[in-house]
Amino acid sequence: AAAGRVVGELRAKPGDDEIGYRGSERFVGRLVRYRPAERLEWDAEVPKRLVAERRGTFDALAWKPCERVAPGPGQVEIEVEATGLNFKDVMNALGTYPGEAGPLGSECAGRIVRVGSGVRPLNAGDRVVAVAAGAFSRYVIGDARMVSRIPAHLSDEEAATMPVAYVTAWFALRHLGQVKPGDTVLVHAAAGGVGLAAVHLARRAGAEVFATAGTDAKREYLRRLGVRHVFSSRSLDFAEGVLAATNGRGVDIVLNSLAGDFIARSFAVTAAEGRFLELGKRDLWTDDQVASLGRAIKYFIIDWGETSR
Repeated sequence: AAAGRVVGELRAKPGDDEIGYRGSERFVGRLVRYRPAERLEWDAEVPKRLVAERRGTFDALAWKPCERVAPGPGQVEIEVEATGLNFKDVMNALGTYPGEAGPLGSECAGRIVRVGSGVRPLNAGDRVVAVAAGAFSRYVIGDARMVSRIPAHLSDEEAATMPVAYVTAWFALRHLGQVKPGDTVLVHAAAGGVGLAAVHLARRAGAEVFATAGTDAKREYLRRLGVRHVFSSRSLDFAEGVLAATNGRGVDIVLNSLAGDFIARSFAVTAAEGRFLELGKRDLWTDDQVASLGRAIKYFIIDWGETSR
């Protein structure tokens, strides 16, 4: 019966590119116009949080009542207006995140409703953006050191997309990588959230950016931003391009999020005494592997979530 369905789908003209069967039900993807009436209506008296009742499928995501907790010393309580969706949340829901992923949501925008002792200069009523665990929630507790007022020209939705990407990029490039004017920096997956933040921060520091991205449209977008050296993140050929553009020297800093053979090729374009900043979770190298290259490369494996805790 299953084989018959497959043959029928393949022979259908015109057919859908992606079809899913669950039991006897057939599912296809469709775009429909958003209707504001479908927006989740919150009951302020019943705080809720998005939880994964089981890992492995998005169908298991559900809004569940939760306790509203008073902020402690150095903390604020935020009424959430917008939450940023990160790849970590996708991995968390699907059960593919290595180690303990924690609650869903890492960043949000909203208004402070309660302030704990010792918090300055934030006040109740302030419109803020925050890095806060469990941010897919009506109310969330945040460490005041990870909370900042939102500039008036940014919407809640815009602000909620910025903290994790920019803090990660800043921590990697500025704190660990010590990027400085004249450095060359290779940013992999540069059209993504952290990648774009890294491009902006590297250029702001006076560095020359080399970038990879997965599609023609993304690569063209990076060129429009002013990045001169743009390569494909789906081909190992980027290494030849980087070495040719640097006269064989390589780059001072690599910000990596790719896996497999891309890691070895990225080390191949890291200059002697360069800095390799690893954001990925798979195929990590050991210090001995890096040392065996004989180029005194500094190697940092970054888990910003753990570092922030």
